[in-house]
Amino acid sequence: MAWILTCIAVSIDAALLVFAFAVLWVGAPVAFDTVLGLAGAVLLFFPLHLLVVTILAGAFAAVAKARHARLALVASVVGAMVSAILAVAPAVATWRYAQRHGVDVSLGDYLANASHMNLGPPQPARSVVYWTAPGGDQLSLDVWPAANDAARTPHPALLRLHGGAFVGGNRSDMPDWDRWFNQLGYTVFDADYRLSPPPRWQEVTGDVKCALGWVAAHAAAYDIDPSRISITGFSAGANLAMLAAYSAGDPRLPSSCGGVVPKLRSVINLYGNTDSIAIYDTSASLTLVRDAAQQYVGGSPTEYRERHITASPVTYVGAASPPTLSFLGTSDRIIPTDQLTRLDQALRAAGVVSDAYLIPATDHGFDVNWGGFATQFARAKIATFLQQHG
Repeated sequence: MAWILTCIAVSIDAALLVFAFAVLWVGAPVAFDTVLGLAGAVLLFFPLHLLVVTILAGAFAAVAKARHARLALVASVVGAMVSAILAVAPAVATWRYAQRHGVDVSLGDYLANASHMNLGPPQPARSVVYWTAPGGDQLSLDVWPAANDAARTPHPALLRLHGGAFVGGNRSDMPDWDRWFNQLGYTVFDADYRLSPPPRWQEVTGDVKCALGWVAAHAAAYDIDPSRISITGFSAGANLAMLAAYSAGDPRLPSSCGGVVPKLRSVINLYGNTDSIAIYDTSASLTLVRDAAQQYVGGSPTEYRERHITASPVTYVGAASPPTLSFLGTSDRIIPTDQLTRLDQALRAAGVVSDAYLIPATDHGFDVNWGGFATQFARAKIATFLQQHG
């Protein structure tokens, strides 16, 4: 019995040490697109879930002590300590950051969403085709109407763009955001855009502008105010949201379907890349980033420098850029922190409102945990930002 307990306890310790490596190796983070890197990301998404391991290790320690299995007892105690640190340290870091920025995050909210992931498929019952591209590709958006009890009418609108490294993803992939924006009084249009391959570095921003034009043209039908349209995106979608907003009127990135593209009230950027040239050599997930660049842009910045410049939001920042709110985790395995600081500096230098937050112990796609402390923080800041700029 003592031998079995020892083997189990040592196995738990070994697994925890591997996870600790994946989560905490700051010098050269484990790439997102590996099993170990993804495991580390999940632990940062759901850190307090690891307390289950702490409890189990504590139970093993009690049994080992009763059985006089000294080695198993030591291994179990080590497992309990390591798992507790891995669970609590990231959560506390994010909680303290939120407190410093005037946001109270709730353990109750975390626990209420403990078994829930903010992921979902397209919503056919909500879907409307906003454009049919050459070749017959139908591009759709899902319409999420503002809550019935929302006071303002016509309602402000928000175009939301999914992530997926420009090669994957789908509209309404994070439906909790759509529902939450509805409760704020926003009608959300959650849109698809053409994916690569082939390289669509120019066409896709045009698709986004086409969707914006469609929303403005159908403002009366959906009871929205065409002068109060904002845009938000996540990862690749954030890049496209910023490109569409900052390049308004630029002939390098025209609307795919023509028409009038509305002036946007604001931009909300969640972990989007802002400089396609810089990220090519600085991301902790170089294989993922370079593969995406090959499919989306056609090659490296050395091969297609002008394409990468055109596909970089920082290229278009100017005095007319809309107010921008940005979030990025300091532990993001895909987007380096200088992607956000560079954008923030450019916007401020142009005299544009820029609120930028680098959230500690937080990874790419953190909002898959709707009750996570980082997600709670982002929601609070977004609500305040939209009160002023929505």
